[in-house]
Amino acid sequence: MTTPEPTQRNDARPLRFQHHMIVRQEHLNQYGNLFGGRVLSVIDELAFITCSRTYLGRNFVTRAVHNAEFTAPARLGDVLEFNFGIESVGRTSLRVRVEMVVHDAATDARRKSFDGIIVMVCVDDNGQPTPLPTECKA
Repeated sequence: MTTPEPTQRNDARPLRFQHHMIVRQEHLNQYGNLFGGRVLSVIDELAFITCSRTYLGRNFVTRAVHNAEFTAPARLGDVLEFNFGIESVGRTSLRVRVEMVVHDAATDARRKSFDGIIVMVCVDDNGQPTPLPTECKA
């Protein structure tokens, strides 16, 4: 479940989101670590949720992933903490910062595992970029 954190805009729509998931067997690569492609899929979906919950009723597509860096592995049973925050808003796009922290299943030690920026573009019903409203609407 994605839950908003306290940081908010003037119109009370959250700019930060957090999500947790557990690493299961089907998420592992041939080395027993969390498969990076699975992480990117989850991050893409959660970046969309971040934008669509901030700008209700708007459509978004992924434009780019910048500076995506995996810095530590996650293993079976670890809990992943995804932190999302809208870093900047342009005319038709948003830059969403993503950080993933791994909570070790055995010790609960925390280590940063992923950091990057997802660029999401607001599109109309024809898939063309469309300007974002100046304020978010609840």
